[in-house]
Amino acid sequence: MPTTFDEPARAIKPPGPDPPVEAPPPSGAGWLARTCCRVTGHTGDWTYPDERCIRVRMCQRCGQVTSKQEHTWSAFGYLAAGRCEQERRCDRCGEIESRVLHSWGPFLYGTDNYLSGPCSFHVCGRCGAQEHIHSSAWVS
Repeated sequence: MPTTFDEPARAIKPPGPDPPVEAPPPSGAGWLARTCCRVTGHTGDWTYPDERCIRVRMCQRCGQVTSKQEHTWSAFGYLAAGRCEQERRCDRCGEIESRVLHSWGPFLYGTDNYLSGPCSFHVCGRCGAQEHIHSSAWVS
């Protein structure tokens, strides 16, 4: 028994993203090339198109363009002698990342005041900040 369809035929697209319009895909970049890239991964060299830290790669097999951000960070350095704020800078784009890194001493044991009971604490040898842990936190 023959089958009839009332709808017009539609084009079947192979799965996966199409290559970008601005860069023509390599010859033969069809569904087989995209499938091969899904199984084995994309090929091609990463490049920096400008002075920003965004690397771009166009796959030599299927033409897919991939980008990722990758900074080249310098080492963290303290901002001032008696402070624990640190900062580092990207050598390529100049972006700044900061953090606070205390230089904690050993834990000391005592009382915070007569109402709160026993606690342990340690003191930063660089900036003098204190971190207290009360005995109620020790009990599980």
